[in-house]
Amino acid sequence: MNFLAHCLIPELACPAVPDGIVVGGYLGDFLKGVVPESLPEALADGVRLHRRIDAFSNQQEAIRVSCARFPAALRRIAPVFVDLVADHLLARDWVTFHHQPLRVFTAQTYARLDRHVTHLPASGQQFLQHAIRHDLFAAYAESKTLDAAIASVARRLRRPEVAPLVQRAVAELLPALDADFRDYFPALVTHAEAWLADRGYRAVRAG
Repeated sequence: MNFLAHCLIPELACPAVPDGIVVGGYLGDFLKGVVPESLPEALADGVRLHRRIDAFSNQQEAIRVSCARFPAALRRIAPVFVDLVADHLLARDWVTFHHQPLRVFTAQTYARLDRHVTHLPASGQQFLQHAIRHDLFAAYAESKTLDAAIASVARRLRRPEVAPLVQRAVAELLPALDADFRDYFPALVTHAEAWLADRGYRAVRAG
């Protein structure tokens, strides 16, 4: 999953979840290796949840099906692009998944992240400012933002030449990828809910 999904899933799984869990969901993309003992407990749990969601998603048959839909030459790198597509589908069809308007949710999420900005590495802080400036999480609803993200990831993979191929494949496959997403996304939320409950976060559920 990508940034929007990792910030949304904890809230869907446990309404009124502590800010630290959501921040950890974002931080998980910038923190590798052992979770530092210096992190506040909720933030550290958010990083752990991020990793659990990623590990669980790798086991989902519907995600494997999504990756297999790509042309053979792209299948090895397809998982990272399937993650980007998930954020696009979430943002595009937001009212299906959350009661708040998308830009209200993203503004609240940026505020949560900004309150804990000192716990983010420099790369995480820089990306957050970029995301806030362009409301990037909400902008994923637009195809042009998805295409730009695909190109950025392709450059990071040192395979910029595949970007047009991936963009074309995604455009052609999007209805099927959407059907796969609606299969596996609820399973990720259910898995996160069980994990958070095991960690004692059920007590903060609203109502």
